[in-house]
Amino acid sequence: MPDKHLHIVSFSIPFPANYGGIIDVFYKLKALHKAGIKIHLHCFQYDRPEATELKTYCESVNYYPRKTGLAAQLALKPYIVESRQSETLLKNLLADDYPVLFEGLHSCYYINNKAFKGRTLIYRESNLEHYYYFNFI
Repeated sequence: MPDKHLHIVSFSIPFPANYGGIIDVFYKLKALHKAGIKIHLHCFQYDRPEATELKTYCESVNYYPRKTGLAAQLALKPYIVESRQSETLLKNLLADDYPVLFEGLHSCYYINNKAFKGRTLIYRESNLEHYYYFNFI
């Protein structure tokens, strides 16, 4: 049986797993690793140090700087998306044909890129806060 591989693009470094969406990403890594999936993790680094602990669960871990500043704030895409782009990330994702899981809106800058035509791309939204309020309206 051939190995199963998956790229995961995370909006931040998922260790330590100590808040919101990062908890989801970290425990997903653990569960997928336990299921035998070879994970190629891609994280944007801006407020947390590199985490060697992630190598326990991932085949590879790649770090990319978040592009903050005026240019990202004046772009057409939302700042949380625009600031998480990297040509190196794009190159790494296109180096093979493994499926790509974009963890949250923050990480999906390349989801509509034509170079991914025919690839399995998965977008997982998290924290849909507005749904919590439907029962109160």
